[in-house]
Amino acid sequence: METNLEKIKSLAKTKENENWNFRSYLKMQDSDKIDRIVNSLNEKYSSLIDCTECGNCCTDLQPQIRKKDFPGLKKELKLSESEIKSKYLELDEDNDLRFKDLPCTFLENKKCTIYENRPQDCKSYPYLHKKEITTRLFNVVYNYSICPIVFNVYEELKIKLNYRKSQI
Repeated sequence: METNLEKIKSLAKTKENENWNFRSYLKMQDSDKIDRIVNSLNEKYSSLIDCTECGNCCTDLQPQIRKKDFPGLKKELKLSESEIKSKYLELDEDNDLRFKDLPCTFLENKKCTIYENRPQDCKSYPYLHKKEITTRLFNVVYNYSICPIVFNVYEELKIKLNYRKSQI
């Protein structure tokens, strides 16, 4: 199991072509089978890796903020929705609301200061528990360099499927 973020970033660069090829290979596999394997691996690595000790996603990603996130944010920040929008949010190229600062304004010492009321995008990251993983593999490959859970799941998935670079 690898948790060293520098090593993960370095391996992500080294294995970039392999990871994109494996993505193509996965798209040709039985999606239900891949979901079952990924779900099992996600449970394994999520139990071994404490996200609150890492916080790397909060330094590299800007979660989407949805309408359902505002009640918790308003409670946590003691601000109105319009105050939250003007102080912390911006529209991205798709007109979705996102936190404007990287690293996240609410990250202190690798810990989220609004953890109990963090947005749903943050709660569900790295999204490996969701069905139809083979339709979301672009994001998996992207998150491979950011999240130790994704890194370890993807690497073990290659082993479980007996993947060799020459298979594609």
